[in-house]
Amino acid sequence: MKRGLVWGVLVLAACGVAACKSRDEVARVGDTSVSRADVALRQQEGGTPEVALDAVVERTLLAEAARREGLLEDPVIAARVEAARREVLASAYADAVGAKASTEEALRQRYAARKEDLARREVHVAHIVVYVQPQATEQQRVAAQARINAAYARVVGGEDFALVAREVSEDPATGARGGDLGPVREGQVDSRFFEAVADLKPGAPSAPFGTAFGLHVAKALEAPRTVTPSYEEVRGVLAAQARHDAVQERVEQLRKDITVKRYPERLSTAGVPTRAEGESR
Repeated sequence: MKRGLVWGVLVLAACGVAACKSRDEVARVGDTSVSRADVALRQQEGGTPEVALDAVVERTLLAEAARREGLLEDPVIAARVEAARREVLASAYADAVGAKASTEEALRQRYAARKEDLARREVHVAHIVVYVQPQATEQQRVAAQARINAAYARVVGGEDFALVAREVSEDPATGARGGDLGPVREGQVDSRFFEAVADLKPGAPSAPFGTAFGLHVAKALEAPRTVTPSYEEVRGVLAAQARHDAVQERVEQLRKDITVKRYPERLSTAGVPTRAEGESR
C-alpha cells in the first residue's frame, strides 16, 4: 500500500465523523479532527511542524472527500481501511509484548540459560581462493579448477603456503597477508568452508574444495577451539529471539482466549467483490 493511501486510510479510520475537539486539536478538516499526534507522526518523515501539518491536512482533505463521496461503501476500499487499522494495532501490540520480553534483565537471564548452546567452534585459517562467478561458462569453470589444482600441487610439493597465496589468491586482502583469513567461527562463514577446515591439523593444507564464492585451498594456522561469544556479541540475536518467542507464545494464548470461527467455504473468489464490481453498482 502506498504511503499516501496509508495516511488517508489512517486519518479516516482514526479521526472519524464523531471526533471531538480538544486542546490537542491543531486543525479541523470538515468533520475530521487533526491532532498534535497526527502531525508528530508525519514529522518523523522530516520537515518542520508546519510542513508536517500542511501534509496531514492535504491527506485529510482527500480522506474527507472520499468519506463524503461514499468510498467506504466500496467493499474493497473498506477492506483496505480495515487492513491498515488492523496492521497498525497488531504491530503496536506485538511491539509492546516483545519489549516486555527483551528487557536488559530478561536478555541477560536468557544469555545465562543458553550460554552453553551458544558455544561455537572456531579455527584460525589461511586460504587461497580462485573466484568462480555464478554465471561462469564451463570453460571458465575448468580454467578455475586447473588454477586451484596447480596452487594445491605447489603447496603439497613443499612451497610456502603464504608465498603461493600471495601469487595466486584472488582475494587481495587476505592474499597480501599470505592468505591469513583470521579466526573463522562456525555459523559465521559458509558452512562448506567451515566443515572443510574444522578438522584440519595445524599446518596441513586441505584438498581443493568449492563454496558459493569459488574454489579454495585452506590451511589451519592453529588447532580448532570452542568459544562462547560474549553477551554483547549476541545481545541483538537474543533480543530478536526473545521478541519472536514472546509474540508467538502470546498468539497461542490468544487462540485459547478469543473465539475464532472460520468459514473456508466462503473463500471462493466468486464471493469476493472486486473494485470494478463495486464501481458498477
